[in-house]
This record gives sequence, C-alpha cells and structure tokens, in this order.
Amino acid sequence: MRINLKKPKVSVVVPTYDSERTLSKCLKSVYNQSYPYHETIVIDSFSHDNTVNIAKGFGAIIIQRKCNPALARNIGVANSTGNYVLFLDSDQVLSANVIEECVEKSATGEAGMVRIPEVFIGKGFWSHCSAVWKNSYGKVERAYWHKRNITRGEPRFFAKGQVVQAGMFKNGLLWGEDYDLYNRMNKMKIKEATCESEVYHFEPTSVGKILLKLFRYGKSLQDFRQDSGCLLYTS
Repeated sequence: MRINLKKPKVSVVVPTYDSERTLSKCLKSVYNQSYPYHETIVIDSFSHDNTVNIAKGFGAIIIQRKCNPALARNIGVANSTGNYVLFLDSDQVLSANVIEECVEKSATGEAGMVRIPEVFIGKGFWSHCSAVWKNSYGKVERAYWHKRNITRGEPRFFAKGQVVQAGMFKNGLLWGEDYDLYNRMNKMKIKEATCESEVYHFEPTSVGKILLKLFRYGKSLQDFRQDSGCLLYTS
C-alpha cells in the first residue's frame, strides 16, 4: 500500500492493565479502520496476563510504566508522532469510520477536538443493567447539557498541539481527567465537533468489578469537583 504523505497521521493511545479480555477487539477495531494513516501506542502498567503479547500481535508501540490512565495518556502523547491523538480505553471498540470522520471534521471544520458517540454494551445481568443506565444517561445529557452545568460525554479525538497547549491531563486524577482537560480546552475557545460514527464500550462483567471501578473513581470526585465546578454524574 502506498502511503499518502499529505494525509495527517493519527496516534491512538491505549492505557492497559490486565486487559486481555477486551484488548484484542479494541486493537482489531483500530487495525481495521477505513483511515490507514495511524499508529497505536499501548501504555501498559505491567500487566500480569496476556495483554502485552496481544498488543505485540497488532504491531502496537508498547511502553511499560506503572501509572494511572491520566499519566498513561500523557506518556502516549509525549511518545506520539501523529498530528492528532485519539484516546481509547482497552475495553472500547471503534466502528470502522471513526478515525476517518474525525480527521475530516478536524481538517474541514477546523475543530481541535471531536466527540465520538459512545454506546455501552453489557454481557450478563448486572453488566447489562449498567449499560442500560449509562445509555439512558447519554440520552439525557444530549438533550439537556446546554440548559444546566452537567458533565457530559467528553471529546476523545484532538489536535495534538492543542492538547499540549492546554497542559495535557492532570496526573493525579483517577476520574474526570478527560472532563477536566475538555473544560480547560473549552475555556481556550478551541472549536469542537461531533462525529456520527460510534465507539462501543464493554461494561465490567460482575457486580464486584462494577463496584470496584466506582470505588476507584470516587477517590478523585472531590478533586475534580473543586477544579471544574460541574455537577457529578459518573459514567
């Protein structure tokens, strides 16, 4: 395949830790994108399972460092070579045209950040319940975010230079680091857009894993609230 050097490159940054359950689907969705000019950077917090071997199988750049997702994303940006960055979680799967559409929105509309609609998927009773609740909340936030100061789905695709200019992610936040970055970029009057293509997010498979995730997020809620002033609805 001949590479068109005029096409901007996209760096897909994926933090991982014991992510073998979903990582293959995640990276396969990146590999199969309709827009081929991208690199994948996996920031792994020393997984104990098959995560690293899965990442190697997809030709990802792998950096191992003990860190939380916020720091992992900053490390990914610092080691990226793309014009744009897409922050993807290891339990998310892109629909086929996400990157191509985001690049187009940024290039033609001069948007520095692009929102990607997120659909939650649950397997098993409690996982399905969590997905239904989050998908319902998504409908509410899309309808009412402009009427109240409600935290809503954040952009995941950015012009890299503007992420750097905004100061990147706050390393100490365990939850809300993406909302915090968006709030700072919004204050900078950086233009945003929304694509039609979706990202699919797999929910944890047990009550214990769901509660553990919420407990971990809860440690940073107060810090995020003080910084942003937003109403807090976890997702």
